[in-house]
Amino acid sequence: MLLAFALIACDTTETGSEPNDTGEGGSTLNAPPLVINEVLASNDVSQADAAGEFNDWIEIYNNGDTIVQLTGFYLTDDEAEPTVFAMPAGVGIDAGGYLAIWCDGQPEQTTGTEYHTSFKLNRKGDQLYLNYAEGNDLITVDSVFWEAEQTPDLAAARVPDGVGDFALQAPTFEASNGG
Repeated sequence: MLLAFALIACDTTETGSEPNDTGEGGSTLNAPPLVINEVLASNDVSQADAAGEFNDWIEIYNNGDTIVQLTGFYLTDDEAEPTVFAMPAGVGIDAGGYLAIWCDGQPEQTTGTEYHTSFKLNRKGDQLYLNYAEGNDLITVDSVFWEAEQTPDLAAARVPDGVGDFALQAPTFEASNGG
């Protein structure tokens, strides 16, 4: 399914609710129900990280009824390189919970409280992929694309969380987008 509006489009063809055919020898892969829930690619003053920097960030949401461990999940802004940022092993997202990931383009960092990718989002247009791998199989669970410049401190957020269309609104860092 392709969702589109003035700023952002989202491809949610792989949502983790059904087995996903990887196309490699007919094997299937079941991805846990995580989605990209919010994107802020132009963070001027809305939310600072622990270092006091206002960097781009994305929010992942758990659409399921149980905790989802992040082992096997990856984020990337380059479809040709699906495993750029490995989500932190040993970290989980509670059912109906949120996790923000900073996309600051600095060396990758994973601390006990913050996670930073080595890639930065382009506010003038970019793509973001949430991928899941198990063994040699890898699928795109969710992806978001935008082709217009994102307004500073205005997030593209799913309303309602996890299933709704994207809407432009004030950021809701690791909290409900409403709806």
